Amino acid sequence: MNKEIEDCLALNKSLKEHNLVKLTWGNASVLSEDGKSIVIKPSGVNFSKLTFSQLCIIDLYSGKLISGMKPSVDTAIHLEIYKAFPEIKSIIHSHSKFATSWAQALSPIPIVGTTHADYFLDDIPLARQLEESELDEYEKSIGQSVVDFFQKSKINPLNIPAILLPGHGVMVFSDSPQRTLECAIVLEEIAEMAYYTKSINPHLEQSKLSRDLYTKHFERKNGINKYYGQ
Repeated sequence: MNKEIEDCLALNKSLKEHNLVKLTWGNASVLSEDGKSIVIKPSGVNFSKLTFSQLCIIDLYSGKLISGMKPSVDTAIHLEIYKAFPEIKSIIHSHSKFATSWAQALSPIPIVGTTHADYFLDDIPLARQLEESELDEYEKSIGQSVVDFFQKSKINPLNIPAILLPGHGVMVFSDSPQRTLECAIVLEEIAEMAYYTKSINPHLEQSKLSRDLYTKHFERKNGINKYYGQ
């Protein structure tokens, strides 16, 4: 597990370096190579002071702490997503400013340009709001709301590797820690771009660019025959 712990430590520290988190707001996790456990940030520890020995190893299916400090309060969100989608190997939860602003506005982030399409095949979706009956298991219910969206819409989460949590923040996920971090950085950038785009043209309901163009941008960077890289 040393590699996964090192990856998780680097991922959490990178959130601070890229200004995606403030104070202790947010967390990142990594799935073990055997798919039986996760490594996640502990609760209440500042990102800049986080150390290898503080990280928490959690059994994926029982949710029990194997080693480390008290785990993030959001651990159950991560567990639900990992259990539903084995292709996901790493998850970030953050309250980054622009992406969270869209979540608080209860609005998906519209796909209004090709920068968005390079990483996300469509709008960044908004998960459903929780019912009052779900609040007793709040974090688990948030995770289930994320799972529900992708399963019911039949969307591969790796094609839209992020989702907004209503009034709360964002979840970002992918098939490696580095890719997850990259998607989180891009998500915040496109959230800001979309904000300014809509400010310049408030009447813009959707991009005037074609769906074929968006698909082309996504496929050339992420498809089977991908050929694009900067």
